Amino acid sequence: MKGDKVQLQQAILNIVVNGMEAVAHLPNERRRVVGRTSLAEGNLALVSIADAGHGILAEKVTEIFKPFFTTKTQGMGIGLSIAHTIVEAHGGRIWAENAPSGGAVFHVSLPLAAPR
Repeated sequence: MKGDKVQLQQAILNIVVNGMEAVAHLPNERRRVVGRTSLAEGNLALVSIADAGHGILAEKVTEIFKPFFTTKTQGMGIGLSIAHTIVEAHGGRIWAENAPSGGAVFHVSLPLAAPR
């Protein structure tokens, strides 16, 4: 299956923007959002977006991808839900965890197309 570039960009962009919002209140020297890509076992591409914010409350980590769940005062709670739907529609997986050094890390794994 070939991926829809626009949909996948939207999913990753949503995670990046969320990370930027998570660090917006921090002093300049602590405002960090880092993206990494790698190959994972099983012919998978792995994209990880880490921020230096406050992280995710442990009891909320399973809820963040549900529709209309938000921790933002002005949030609608649909961004991560849509990202989840897009990633799964492409045969991938999305998950989040708290980083040991603080902040949250969102991971997206997607199957790579077989070489022609």
